[in-house]
Amino acid sequence: MNVVFVSDATTTSKGQVTIPKEIRDRLGIEAGTELEFVLEDDGALTVCPKDPPMERLRTVRERLSDRDIDVDVVRRESKAA
Repeated sequence: MNVVFVSDATTTSKGQVTIPKEIRDRLGIEAGTELEFVLEDDGALTVCPKDPPMERLRTVRERLSDRDIDVDVVRRESKAA
């Protein structure tokens, strides 16, 4: 993994953090962008912008197309859960 940018930030009393502008610009993060937080066992935290919902569905469908899985069945089961 290559480090591209390093910056410090401070949390507010509400637990909010301002993402540095250079990072927002590089990742295309705008107001309303959904973010995904991943905490690793070693304490490393990764924050990434989530793909738009339709893009996530396309990715799942592509992954499932390689398998013998009925997407409609998966969809019904996920709604029932």
